Amino acid sequence: MLKIAIIFVVTVIFSTADAETVRPCAFHNHKCIGKNLAANSRCSSRVKGFIPPVYKVKEFRFETPYFNASYIDHDLIVKNHHKCFVSEFFMNPDSGAAVLTIDCPNLDLESDRTLIQHRSKREDSFYHYHVHARYPMIRITVTLNGHRDLCLAHVYAEVCELPIFNVRPQDHKTANYLSRDMSLLDIFERENFYFRGFPLLRIFVDKLICDFGCWPELQQIH
Repeated sequence: MLKIAIIFVVTVIFSTADAETVRPCAFHNHKCIGKNLAANSRCSSRVKGFIPPVYKVKEFRFETPYFNASYIDHDLIVKNHHKCFVSEFFMNPDSGAAVLTIDCPNLDLESDRTLIQHRSKREDSFYHYHVHARYPMIRITVTLNGHRDLCLAHVYAEVCELPIFNVRPQDHKTANYLSRDMSLLDIFERENFYFRGFPLLRIFVDKLICDFGCWPELQQIH
């Protein structure tokens, strides 16, 4: 059995669903959560304590296997990441696992996007458009066990509500290609955030809770 150190700051709260689950910190107490993570990993609880309200990512690529397509966001502008908050944190002394969830309301993403459509025995097709999307709620969860290294952990991102968005094609070819059928938007967004959830959670944790050194410095936009 993995041994796990638990640092109690307030009264210990046990989950009604699982008597082995311990919540040693108030969710808003990032310092307490950071100390618990640091006690069981190589992260540093000395963090900057700040995420810019707006920052830019030069390039971000994600894949959508269901649609046989790749997407590249150029000069991605991220807003409201700093409004994310911890909505769950517990530790299981029996399994040695720690579970952390953050909720991100009104996450705002804007970029010039390249869509690359893949087909068997055919050359890839490229399309270009500007996209601005606001997500009412994104929920991201990670389970840290075994290696307890956030940089190697799987992150699950739930798109709780579909986004409000605007798309502006940058050429006639793209305008004619893009579908106006939104019936598969939920599948697209699940695949989108399968890739996007990793950096969103890691930046939040590295900057506010415990620095695992997973992500480079952010380019703040004033």
